[in-house]
Amino acid sequence: MATIEKRPYQGGKEIRWRVKWRTGGSGPWDGRQFERNSDAKRFKALVEASGHTMPPPEHLVEHGFGYLLPAGVAEPAPEPAEEKLTFQAYAEQWLGQLVKPHPETIRKYRERLEKHVFPRLGDRPIAEITRREMREWQQGLRDAGLSAKTIANIRGESVVPIFKAACRPGEDEEPAVRTYNPMDGLPLPEGPRAERDILESPDEARLFLEAAYQVDPEAADLLLCKLATGLRWGEVSALPPRAVHVARSTVSIVQVLRKVNRRWVVEPKPKTKQGYREVPLPASVMRMIAERVAKPGREFVFVAPRGNHWRYEDFYTDRWVKIRDLAREKGLPRRMTMHGLRHSLLTLLATEGVDLAALRTMAGHASVTTTMNVYVHATRRHHEPVRQIVGDFLGVDALATGSPVG
Repeated sequence: MATIEKRPYQGGKEIRWRVKWRTGGSGPWDGRQFERNSDAKRFKALVEASGHTMPPPEHLVEHGFGYLLPAGVAEPAPEPAEEKLTFQAYAEQWLGQLVKPHPETIRKYRERLEKHVFPRLGDRPIAEITRREMREWQQGLRDAGLSAKTIANIRGESVVPIFKAACRPGEDEEPAVRTYNPMDGLPLPEGPRAERDILESPDEARLFLEAAYQVDPEAADLLLCKLATGLRWGEVSALPPRAVHVARSTVSIVQVLRKVNRRWVVEPKPKTKQGYREVPLPASVMRMIAERVAKPGREFVFVAPRGNHWRYEDFYTDRWVKIRDLAREKGLPRRMTMHGLRHSLLTLLATEGVDLAALRTMAGHASVTTTMNVYVHATRRHHEPVRQIVGDFLGVDALATGSPVG
């Protein structure tokens, strides 16, 4: 059996490690010396695996001990490494075989993979990726500032399906690339959930709209419609005059604005069947929209200064940021987002007791669970009614005045 001896040098200031063994287990002693104990341990294992003899040249080279080769012995030529299927290569194959999703959906999958997955995992052999790597990848996204919902979307729509496909046999019954899905049982990284700011009261809505009309009445009309209808950006910015029904005081969603290959384009139909819906409007908002529709030659209800539809980036930078900051200066104690206007309306309707089926239809969601869990927020509007109800129940006023209760 090979042994390791600890040898001090220079008065004990430095240490060397010598591996000793008897050749063949019972022959003459042989040995090699190392500066690190870890190297000595690895070399000792090689000696024992070689039958207590000096490991062959190819093993020395393979394990990083080529410098121990005897003088005149050339290093053996390395065998060509077997090319391993990387995560990125397999993901590209997977994307190319998708047939059901909308082309824009596939583009979104690829964009997310290129931005959030390939930089960390793209070059890794897909068969060798571990659950620990995936946990660290998720935590890295969280540390970079991505929300738990965004991470869930990336892993649920792209990463998990790729690993699931890799666990299935090939189309011609080739063996599966992986034996298990490293995402199974892997929880999302923990972290504080940022609650989206919404407009909770008529006073807050008034402050916001005052700021909007002070900055730009054209942009303010679009935001007023968005707040009154809960439409998504792509729905309100692409709203055509033919979708406005003045007699019924409603607007229909018949087309949407969507970003494709870094360009905003109008698509003639919503993404899902739930996107087709008719949304009621209050009289004041209907009058504003009717005046816009009455103007001839308009392709969209809300138009940018050049007469075309608003691009999200332009609207956000040139209008929204100014409106948001001015509203805060006026006393609005919130940091709103444009999508927060949609959350504001759905929360208001839920608080006022609108039927859940009607609420889901207004939102254009496939499931009311999405509406309630994601878009409806807790507010303070119930505080005063609760105080009154609980006070009456406890007889607080009577107790405070010394009168008998009951």
